[in-house]
Amino acid sequence: MKKLVIPILIVIAVFFQHCKKESDNFSYCTGCPISSWVGFYSGSGTYFTANTGETTDGVEVTVSITNNYNSNLVVNVEAPGYISESFSKSKTDEYHYILMGSGSRILDIGLKKKGNEYKLDGTLKRNSWNKIDSVWVVDRSLTFQVNKTAP
Repeated sequence: MKKLVIPILIVIAVFFQHCKKESDNFSYCTGCPISSWVGFYSGSGTYFTANTGETTDGVEVTVSITNNYNSNLVVNVEAPGYISESFSKSKTDEYHYILMGSGSRILDIGLKKKGNEYKLDGTLKRNSWNKIDSVWVVDRSLTFQVNKTAP
């Protein structure tokens, strides 16, 4: 019995070792200037459509952020074949997040930093107005995590 228990424990330990989540050591970019946001990002996300209730993981996502005038950021989010939106908003603070749009289109993104590396965590939503309940409801959404690949 003892001879059987030890190999089983080793197999269990090896199995669970691969399950633990690795820390990425990124921290929110509080105090970062607007220039930290500017650049091209790529990564993946999860797309949801309320019409069918389907969720698709591993969707390719690209985000480009430009600073076209003083503190005005232009953000383009694209998941080819799924959803694409552009937003523009003035950013004069040094908070690690920005909320763009309202009502039918909303983009919420947060900037993280580790050394000279940057990444964005975000959610893009397209909503519609429910006249019966007088509330906005999510029609489609994209949650994503993208890494800065070029300034």
